[in-house]
Amino acid sequence: MTYCTDIFSYQRRRTREVFVGDVGVGGDNPIRVQSMTISDTMDTEATVAEAVGLVEAGCEIVRITAPSLREAENLKNIKSKLMQRGVSVPLVADIHFTPNAALVAADYVEKVRINPGNYADKKRFEQREYSDLEYEQELARIEEKFAPLVLKCKRLGRAMRIGTNHGSLSDRIMNRYGDTAEGMVESALEFVRICQKHDYHDIILSMKSSNPLVAIQAYRLLAARMDELGMDYPFHLGVTEAGDGAEGRVKSAVGIGGVLEDGIGDTIRVSLTEDAVFEVPVAFKLVEKYNRRVARTGPASLLGKGLANGAVQQPNPFEYHRRHTLLFDQVYHQLGFGCTPRVELTLHTGLNDLEKAALEISHMLGLADDNPLRTTDGNGRERYQVEAIHISLSSQTVAQLPILKRLLQQRELFVPLAIDVTTVCKQLPEIARHADRLTCTVARTSSQRELEEILRQAQRHGKAVQWTLDARDGKGQSTDIKQLSATLDLLLELSAHADFWNVIFALRILQDSFSIVPAYRFLAGRLDALRANFPILLHFRWPVDLERSVLEAASQIGSLLCDGIGDGIHFESDQSAAPQLDLAYNILQATRLRISKADYISCPSCGRTLFDLQTTTERIKSKTDHLKGVKIAIMGCIVNGPGEMADADFGYVGAGPQKVNLFVGKECVERNIPEAIADQRLIELIQAHGMWTEPEG
Repeated sequence: MTYCTDIFSYQRRRTREVFVGDVGVGGDNPIRVQSMTISDTMDTEATVAEAVGLVEAGCEIVRITAPSLREAENLKNIKSKLMQRGVSVPLVADIHFTPNAALVAADYVEKVRINPGNYADKKRFEQREYSDLEYEQELARIEEKFAPLVLKCKRLGRAMRIGTNHGSLSDRIMNRYGDTAEGMVESALEFVRICQKHDYHDIILSMKSSNPLVAIQAYRLLAARMDELGMDYPFHLGVTEAGDGAEGRVKSAVGIGGVLEDGIGDTIRVSLTEDAVFEVPVAFKLVEKYNRRVARTGPASLLGKGLANGAVQQPNPFEYHRRHTLLFDQVYHQLGFGCTPRVELTLHTGLNDLEKAALEISHMLGLADDNPLRTTDGNGRERYQVEAIHISLSSQTVAQLPILKRLLQQRELFVPLAIDVTTVCKQLPEIARHADRLTCTVARTSSQRELEEILRQAQRHGKAVQWTLDARDGKGQSTDIKQLSATLDLLLELSAHADFWNVIFALRILQDSFSIVPAYRFLAGRLDALRANFPILLHFRWPVDLERSVLEAASQIGSLLCDGIGDGIHFESDQSAAPQLDLAYNILQATRLRISKADYISCPSCGRTLFDLQTTTERIKSKTDHLKGVKIAIMGCIVNGPGEMADADFGYVGAGPQKVNLFVGKECVERNIPEAIADQRLIELIQAHGMWTEPEG
């Protein structure tokens, strides 16, 4: 099955156009941005004011929860008030558990969102085998409940989102397909088939999960199944329970951006545990480059025109398998061969100022005390620190390298130095004695003799080598894929001839939004096709805009890591070390490749929330964020709670006004605890399961 036109070049998936009110989604429309109010739907004035604020921020579609008939009826008043204020933004009613509320809401809003996991089912986590006949009887029961809404939406010209949530798959789906992307897709298709049976096609689909990798796989599989079935419905993208702050933005960008990178997605919501208005600018920055509608392609876009020796191996896009590689060995740290992905930065200070350079390196190492070899912050969390530093030299500063090395040793600043020898190859013998890694940017015009000398010196001094393929030509354009492949083949031949295998590959490419992912896919696929399974370092140069850098790096680097590609992250930026390290470790945490701190699965607020979700999340974080690797779900209500918390160790879920249920995994272990004591009960629960450590101090 194929899920996109070409994984080596950006092309947006073609879909039908579905109108939500007068806003077109899919087709030739830009990727639309939407959000959701967090006010109580029965508070008309607060909900209207919030919707107005969202529209003023640029939001194109506004969703409002309708958990019961009362809220569904009040949508009429909300719509009327908005119209009186001259605000005609399309409204979406968010429905869970209550088909009758959906039927009422359809009278007043332009779109109805239903969750196929709980529209006609109640989740009991029952295990049973369904015969084919029993399964068909279940589908008939669902159609009986769902068809009235389909017919009403068709008659009134309303759109519908069939929104699958990983955390609320029905028992029927779970028992037949398991907790899988396939189950998520089939959950939606059951409802799509009913819509098509009644000749209703104003449908938008979503596949949401709190795990970005699961979301990416589910959207890919849905796109592939749509293609097989001749369906062309638009997709709504999102990551549920992403959380707040930098972590929420990174997790959202990995999950949403990882799908957008393949040209999939027609409308998005960035779900943050913050006031909804803060979601909108993040979403617009995330989709901005895709909405430019420029047919940009990376160097691998010429792949179809053929390569010497043939192939580029492609991984299974619907299952995660980390790429198997040789071991890359250097002082202090190893990469590849299943090792923890490493974080590398470029030294901004030149070696003509050694004191300043040493100070910058100490900041990169995150040193807050006098123990340079300490890898945690004292509370068990992994310290955010650089694990290799890239340094560029000129012929005038080569002599400074041994002095810097001695200075770092005297101050016990231990970190591998990756020295770029591209422009100083004539001084290789001196550099090789003091470098830990020799790096070279290899272009079409590179001297084979100099490349051989790099390998010779690395072998002589026991150092590692990084080949950075230059995917740019001399005219500022992406190089021809055949030339890139020829350069790669030459480097492999040189390694084989020298019998030298302590090599890692990277790419230096144009800062082109649509070339990083395809180019690295090509590099990994070509290496694997040639059975040259060298590790790969993902290099990313930051744009000037910090927030855009965060979103683009998370989208692109995160997408590659979710494809199983990448053994380290190398950021090159004028920013200080702290934001670069934060971003790198947050990306690795979001992709579940390196857990360095507690992980929070925190839903965005909505009108269903039974406590102040933002202050509750902040409060629980303040008491538990010293824990490493513990996953805590903080849910405002039960809609996605038990299922989504199957991915968490512990859950804190609103059960009623000022009441909380506590979970271990998907099992509720304490019910209706007063909110005033729920935090302490959660801590006691973590302690009882042996996952608590006391905070330092």
